[in-house]
Amino acid sequence: MNLPLRSGVIGMGLLGKSHSSYLQKNKDTSLVAAAEVREEAAKEAEASYKIKVYRDYRDMLAQEPFDLVVVATPDPAHKEPVIACAQAGVRYIVVEKPLATTVEDGAEMLSACNKAGSKLWVHFANRVVPLDIATRYVIQAGLIGRPVYGEARLDDNISVPLRLWGERSREWVAASSTAHFLLSHVSDSLRWFLEPAEVEAVYAITQHEVLGFSPDLFDAYLFFDNGMRVRVKAEWIRFMEPLVEYYICINGDKGTVFYNKLPGFNVKEHSLQANFASGISADELLRHQGELKKRGIAAHVVVRQPQVMVGGDPMPSLEMAAGQPAATQLMDHIIASIKEGQPIPSTWAGNGGLPTGEDGLKQTRIVCAIIESARLRREVAV
Repeated sequence: MNLPLRSGVIGMGLLGKSHSSYLQKNKDTSLVAAAEVREEAAKEAEASYKIKVYRDYRDMLAQEPFDLVVVATPDPAHKEPVIACAQAGVRYIVVEKPLATTVEDGAEMLSACNKAGSKLWVHFANRVVPLDIATRYVIQAGLIGRPVYGEARLDDNISVPLRLWGERSREWVAASSTAHFLLSHVSDSLRWFLEPAEVEAVYAITQHEVLGFSPDLFDAYLFFDNGMRVRVKAEWIRFMEPLVEYYICINGDKGTVFYNKLPGFNVKEHSLQANFASGISADELLRHQGELKKRGIAAHVVVRQPQVMVGGDPMPSLEMAAGQPAATQLMDHIIASIKEGQPIPSTWAGNGGLPTGEDGLKQTRIVCAIIESARLRREVAV
C-alpha cells in the first residue's frame, strides 16, 4: 500500500469540513479533492483547503483516483455517493452515520461495496469516547453481572432542527428525524456495549406537537435476544443551555452503570459511576482499574456506604470523570486497520469491532423498526 492515502470528501458541511481538516493534517492521508453542490460552500472550501472542489461528486470520481473517500452528505443522501465510490474503484469508504434512512438503501449500499471489494465503515464517533469505552468494558467484563434493563436518552436543543444547518435546516430535518439523527448513535452504542446480544424487536411512540415539519421525538423499548430491555428516547424540542443532553444507565443483576455523557443542566462535566455488589474484592477492582488505565482511562476505586433503607452493605465502585485524555479519532483506527490489513487494528485491541457497513445496516434496521412501530402503534420485529 502506498502512503499517504489519496483521500477525498463528498459534502462540505459541518462534518465534511471536520473530515477534510483531519485528512489534511494526518500523516497517512492526503486530501486531494472534495465535492460540494453549493457554490458558495465549494468556493469557501477551495480557499480553505487549497484543493479542487467539484460541484458534482461524479465528476470528481471520474477524474481523481482515490484510495479513501468520506461521504458526509445529509442523512437521506448517502446511498448514491457510496455506490458511486464503490463503482469507481475506491477501496476504502467511510460514511457518516446513519448508514441510510431506509433498510433498502442500506442493503443496496452494502451490496455494492461487497461486489466491488470496497471496505465500508460508518462513522459512529461515540465508540472512541473514553467513557464510552469504559462503559463497554464494565459490561463486557461482567462487573455488573447479567445486564437486565437500561435506559438512554439523547436530546437536542430546539435550535438544532430550527437553525443548525442555516437556511437548509427545515428541509434537512423534514427528510430525517430524531430517530435517524439521534437514535442511530444510541442504537449503535447499545449494540456495541452489549454484544453479542442483538435487538430482535421494538415498541415505540412518537409525537407531533411542536415542530410540525418533523416528529418532536421518538420514545421506544428495544428488546434484545438475551432478555435485555432498554428504553431509548430522543427529542429535539428541548429549551436548555447546552446543545445536547445524553444519559445512559445500564442495570445488571450485580451492579449498575450510570453515565452522564453530556449533562443538560447545571452539571458541566460528564462522568461515569459503576456500582457493584459487595462481593467483589479490592484486588479485583484494582485489576480492572489497571485494565482501564491500559485504555487511557483514569478510574478511581471507591467504597460507599449506601443508605440503610437499601441494605447498608458497602458498595464498591469505579468512578470516572471529565478530564480523561483526549479521545482518539475514529479515523485514526480506521486508517490503522487499512495500514495493518486487519479488521481490528492493534490500536483498537480489546474494544470490540470498528463500526462496519454491516453494523450500519443493523443500526438502520433498528431505527426503521422504531419509526414503523410508532406508525403502526404495535411491536415490530427487527
